[in-house]
Amino acid sequence: MRNFLFLILLLVQNSFSQSTYDNGKCIRTKNISEKERLLRFPFSESQQIKIVSFKGKPDEYPGQSLIKHINSIVLGKDVFRSEFYNETAVLSAEQINKLSDIIFNFTYTRLPHEDAEVMCYMPRNAIMFLDSNNRIVAYLEICFGCNNYKSSDKRFSIGEYCNEKYDMLKSIFADSNIKYGISIVE
Repeated sequence: MRNFLFLILLLVQNSFSQSTYDNGKCIRTKNISEKERLLRFPFSESQQIKIVSFKGKPDEYPGQSLIKHINSIVLGKDVFRSEFYNETAVLSAEQINKLSDIIFNFTYTRLPHEDAEVMCYMPRNAIMFLDSNNRIVAYLEICFGCNNYKSSDKRFSIGEYCNEKYDMLKSIFADSNIKYGISIVE
């Protein structure tokens, strides 16, 4: 009898796991045009978008240096200074289109049955939105280890959550030769 109950529980668990995978597929669910996406904050206020990695000090917990640095930024006043970061890259128009498409047009087909597991938040990467005077107007601080982020402004987020969205964002960093936080984590 006990073995029979165990078998039933195992089958039920496997069926829920399978349906979670099927229901949780991250796909394009909207078709907001490039023009409309670029009219939304912070794209509308940005002349340039840079992606960065931030390694921090060896004696600090990973991610803490980036959190401290990002928290010290005065939006609209502080100028982007590449010497603060380990790696930087300027996004091309094509990459900006891809970034805004991921943020505004992708989500789950249906919400999955279970929540994604959240691990420790140790951000090593960020997306910086700069105005015509190279001042930081907004940012997204990203932890690819736990698929979580922090935004500089409540008007702007990574969009509706789905796990694969972080893989899509990671590909933009990888295509720009940003390695730390993407393929190299210490």
